[in-house]
Amino acid sequence: MRHRSRAGVTALVVALLLVGATNAFGATPSQIYQDYADNGKLDKQYSKSDLQRALKSAVVQGYGKPNVTTEVKPKIQSQLREQGRVAGLPFTGVDLALMTAGALVLVGIGLGLRRVSRPPA
Repeated sequence: MRHRSRAGVTALVVALLLVGATNAFGATPSQIYQDYADNGKLDKQYSKSDLQRALKSAVVQGYGKPNVTTEVKPKIQSQLREQGRVAGLPFTGVDLALMTAGALVLVGIGLGLRRVSRPPA
C-alpha cells in the first residue's frame, strides 16, 4: 500500500514541476533584443508577457546599442498591438463549467480510490 501512495505523490510532484516550468520556456528580454539586433526585425512571435517584460527591461534599455534600443521599443509595441487585435471567442461560461465538471470527476475518483484502498477491518 505504501508503494502506491509514494508513486502517487511522485506523480503529483512531477506534474506540479511541469506546470511550474512553463515560464522557463519564455523568451528573455535579451533574446528579444538579439532577435531585433541581428536584422532589424522581430522574426519570432513572442508572448505578450515576454514582450511586456522586454519593454520594461533595464538591461535592454540601458546597455544595448543606442540606435537599436530606440528602434526595438516601437517594434515591440507594434507586435503587442497586433496580438491585442486577435479576436477571441466571447466568454460563455462553458469552459468554467467544464473545469468544474473535471474537478468533480477527479474528486470522485480520489474518494473512490480512498475507499478501495482502505485496509479491511
